[in-house]
Amino acid sequence: MAFSQILGQDKAQRLLTRARASGRLAHAYLFTGPAGVGKKTLAKDFATSLLCQYPKTDGSSCGTCSSCMQMRSGSHPDFLKIAPDGQHIKINQIREMKEALVYPPLEGSLRVVFMHDVQTMRREAANSLLKILEEPPARNLLLLTGENEAGILDTIRSRCQIIPLHALPLGLCTELVARHRPHLSSVDCHTLSELSYGCPGQALQMEAEALLPLYNELIENILALAKPMGRRVENALILAERLGKDKEMLAHIFHLLRLLYKNILAYALSGKDEYLPQGYHNLAREHWNQEQLSAKLKAIGMAEVALARNCTPSLTLEVLLLQLMDCLDPHPMQA
Repeated sequence: MAFSQILGQDKAQRLLTRARASGRLAHAYLFTGPAGVGKKTLAKDFATSLLCQYPKTDGSSCGTCSSCMQMRSGSHPDFLKIAPDGQHIKINQIREMKEALVYPPLEGSLRVVFMHDVQTMRREAANSLLKILEEPPARNLLLLTGENEAGILDTIRSRCQIIPLHALPLGLCTELVARHRPHLSSVDCHTLSELSYGCPGQALQMEAEALLPLYNELIENILALAKPMGRRVENALILAERLGKDKEMLAHIFHLLRLLYKNILAYALSGKDEYLPQGYHNLAREHWNQEQLSAKLKAIGMAEVALARNCTPSLTLEVLLLQLMDCLDPHPMQA
């Protein structure tokens, strides 16, 4: 089984390799872990190896048989994929799957059902799936993935072999991002790894959504301490109005801000942080002490609380950015 695209998930790979080699497969596997760590890729690689007509001696897929080519093109008749319809996996999807499982596989001895994001299932759909797991049809294997294991019914988890995947160390995540985005600098690759908490898939998605330019813009404005007070106030208000219009981006914005001040604080304490952009090190260190930086981090948390209480996004961001740009008292707002 080739896991060339998956790094840092040795335990999960060992579990699957052992199962494949022994020939004693569970009837259902549940791949768990945060978004972007490789659950779907690993599950599909496993399915490809199981459906391969001429597997290698180590159990990996040959990559050249008709089954492997069908998997690559997404047209294998014995590979059934189920994804959320909108925001949820719905009961009619489970019912259609149950009808399909009544019939034997079309080409080989096994059919693989690949169902991802099972944490999105509504309760009636989950209960319907449970009946399949309790009495699994012969010659069918279910591969499930879920980001939030706590959101999956215990009865479903208990009937699956759990394959746990975890966020990667930042160094390894940075290496993977650099491999897929060779045009990025090492600082940018590390920043994306931090933003994604070590989940390379998320990091690449963030790069595609242009979060790095947003991060750099926040740095430029927040650390422009040499500018006159009036100019800083104006920049804070303009930036708050623009950022407050996109509610879906607010979580990313707070994460960006927290990352920025974490790096500034790390440099202020040790002088060793290399991920604060060059040219800002002395500026940040000379203007803020540890207490002030801690207050700014607390202010970010209080702003998140304010938004959770349905405060106006643009107004909340105005107050926060004015604080971060030293236009207001550095102690955090009261939500």
